Amino acid sequence: MFGALKFLRIAVLLVIAGAWVAASAWGLTQATNYSWALWLEHWTGDIRTGLFSHRPKRQHGQIALIAIDDTTMQPYPYRSPIDRRLLANLITQLDKAGARAIGLDFLFLKPTEKDKDREIIAAIRAARTRIVIAAGDARVGLSPAQANYQKSFLEASGAISGYANLLTGGDRIVRYVARPEDPDFPKSFAVALAKPDAKPPLNGPRRIAWSLSPHDGNDRFFALPAHLIVTPNGEPSRVARALLSQIKGKVVIVGGKFPDIDRHQVPMLTWRGEEDEVAGMLIHAQVAAQLLDGRSIEHLDRDLLLGLFAVLALLGLWFGLRHGLVAVSLYATTASVLVVAADIALFQFAGRIIPFGACFAALVLGVAGGIMLRPLARLAMVRPT
Repeated sequence: MFGALKFLRIAVLLVIAGAWVAASAWGLTQATNYSWALWLEHWTGDIRTGLFSHRPKRQHGQIALIAIDDTTMQPYPYRSPIDRRLLANLITQLDKAGARAIGLDFLFLKPTEKDKDREIIAAIRAARTRIVIAAGDARVGLSPAQANYQKSFLEASGAISGYANLLTGGDRIVRYVARPEDPDFPKSFAVALAKPDAKPPLNGPRRIAWSLSPHDGNDRFFALPAHLIVTPNGEPSRVARALLSQIKGKVVIVGGKFPDIDRHQVPMLTWRGEEDEVAGMLIHAQVAAQLLDGRSIEHLDRDLLLGLFAVLALLGLWFGLRHGLVAVSLYATTASVLVVAADIALFQFAGRIIPFGACFAALVLGVAGGIMLRPLARLAMVRPT
């Protein structure tokens, strides 16, 4: 009789424990879809990104940046939109220099001066180089007039378009390129530039595989101010030929570098000499670089993630049953260190991310479940009188 009762109590304990582990693992797997549920992941993930991202030996050899800044715009009568004769002259010079592709990181949403509008369209159509223009898709909230002008400009120029949307969390930090949602713009700006024949999975949402500053002390990408290439009268500058020799064969992004326009926060650590707020063109360059290099950062497969949470919760539950409150320090601390070590190794060598916040939650839930089930476990072992 005692044996049957003991067996029943143990069976009940195992069912409850199994249900607790399964519910914990499933709940945490679902919660990883929501950044607000696991804010610790963003915090730890940004530290991981700033410390252990790819650091090349030297400057990237396939990408160049042409920056239009306040110094560039000083001779022109207006700052925005960017003077289209300036852009036309840049396109012409970059095309002559043998650029592999030219990306214009500007939205073309309204007409400016008629002659200059015609000049940039003519320059794009005359270029032998593939020209890609950043576009605002349905998510941007363009007015009908803006959307119509953008469409007509793209059609008239014959340029390729790519949506410029970046994906931020509630803290406004850019960590992803948004997925395509507008059928008129099936590819992102960076994909259209770097991998025009890429299959849809490359389009996002894609975690950005950031590149840190090179070991040799140079900038990540070869960069030139636009005013060192062309002058306001449309002529090449005196040093343009020598500078443009560095452009041949590169993917070139022309964009704004202003202190108050198109600036974004990124997950970099300033105390390591990195900027945590950069121009949008630099983020697109980072995405293009990872595509050209074949680098990627992916989250662990959801089935593997579910299994990992279940194992951590199960081990935590066993420690909680066996050691009670002692397990909080004995197990949770040791297991957390092991998870951090595994996370760093997977991130650096396999390009995979373990959500540390969720793993830590699995540890805590497992231990808590074990502590709560201790009275039932003791009861299961008691011989009835």
